Amino acid sequence: TVEQCGKPLAVSKQEFRLLHLFMRRAGQVMSQADILDDLYELDAERELNTVEVLVGRLRRKIGKERIVTLRGMGYRFEK
Repeated sequence: TVEQCGKPLAVSKQEFRLLHLFMRRAGQVMSQADILDDLYELDAERELNTVEVLVGRLRRKIGKERIVTLRGMGYRFEK
C-alpha cells in the first residue's frame, strides 16, 4: 500500500516497484537502462519507452516535482 499525506494512492505493481526503486536510491541519477534492469528480468521484452510511461504515470500520482528528468542522463527522485 502506498500513502501520500496519509491518503492511499492506487498504484500498479510496476509503479510500486519503480517508486520503491526511486526511494531506495533517492538523490541518485538512474538511467532508463538501469531502471529497466532493476524492474525486468534480462530475458523479458523491454523497451525504453516503458520507463517513460511508468515515470509519467507515477508523476501524475505523486507530483511531478518529485521525479526530476536529467536530459541525456536519466531520472533522480527528490527526497
